[in-house]
Amino acid sequence: MVSWVSSFVLARGGTATPHSHPDPTPPPKAGRGHETFASWALLSPTLQIIGVDPEGSILAEPEELNQSEQTAYEVEGIGYDFIPTVLDRTVVDKWFKSNDEEAFAFARMLIAQEGLLCGGSAGSAVSVAVKAAQELQEGQRCVVILPDSVRNYMSKFLSDKWMLQKGFLKEEDFTVTKPWWWHLQVQELSLSAPLTVLPTVTCEHAIEILREKGFDQVPVVDESGMILGMVTLGNMLSSLRAGKVQPSDQVQKVLYKQFKQIHLTDPLGKLSHILEMDHFALVVHEQIQCHGSEKSSKRQTVFRVVTAIDLLNFVAAREREQKTKSGSGPEPRPASATVQL
Repeated sequence: MVSWVSSFVLARGGTATPHSHPDPTPPPKAGRGHETFASWALLSPTLQIIGVDPEGSILAEPEELNQSEQTAYEVEGIGYDFIPTVLDRTVVDKWFKSNDEEAFAFARMLIAQEGLLCGGSAGSAVSVAVKAAQELQEGQRCVVILPDSVRNYMSKFLSDKWMLQKGFLKEEDFTVTKPWWWHLQVQELSLSAPLTVLPTVTCEHAIEILREKGFDQVPVVDESGMILGMVTLGNMLSSLRAGKVQPSDQVQKVLYKQFKQIHLTDPLGKLSHILEMDHFALVVHEQIQCHGSEKSSKRQTVFRVVTAIDLLNFVAAREREQKTKSGSGPEPRPASATVQL
């Protein structure tokens, strides 16, 4: 059963349940959960059904709500990048957009403070319900049904480490001894100038370049240097084997956009968290581009590509320098202060 939308009934009502969970006796057809809301609305026309759609999804109406540079989200079970044909959006009276940070914060709060073992989409529904309920009049109610459990997320948002890696928690929230290099900035690393390719380069040529240079991935930029995405050797080869692309096709057909970005002023600790889950991070530089008539926009350009070996080389080189200066080895550090990648 596919879940698309987390919804609840407000004031003139109140319930939150994803559209994947239909009424108790539905026909044997997936994705008809919205009919539950339709039946409620028929039974009580005073009910107002609120739809919850994550930022990065395109299910909300009006379309302006979906306009965002974000295309991916971590919360599972709700949202989509296309409109399912069996989804009746007319059942929803009003839409709100949710975000990962609030969704997981509310889910963790419900678990810790209320003992409700719910998942991220339930957190999305509650986070929006708190906002929507501010419109309630005296005597009106808002009921939120938590549709999912935490069973499938034990290693995700329940984990402090995962929340740190994804940027939903901050280092200062924890009092753990860190390595000596943890708070140094990314710009301390000795990184070589990045290799980039244009979107018109063919897959065949890109594979040759990567093999020749000994790289596994390369940023794809337009003529002005703005980042369009990444192409990786593994992704191109798998797409070629599967027949999704031909060697003569341009790399823009196999762009990979779910990569992690980091800035020169970010701490190496943040980079370390990223490299625990990803093979690389893209060091980006933001520029403000003026278009005249007092209009301007931000654009990102590639500064460097950084991998775990870059961080390891930096730590090893610094410790060799310290050993040479002291003649007896690097300064002693707590046993817990180890290099964590």
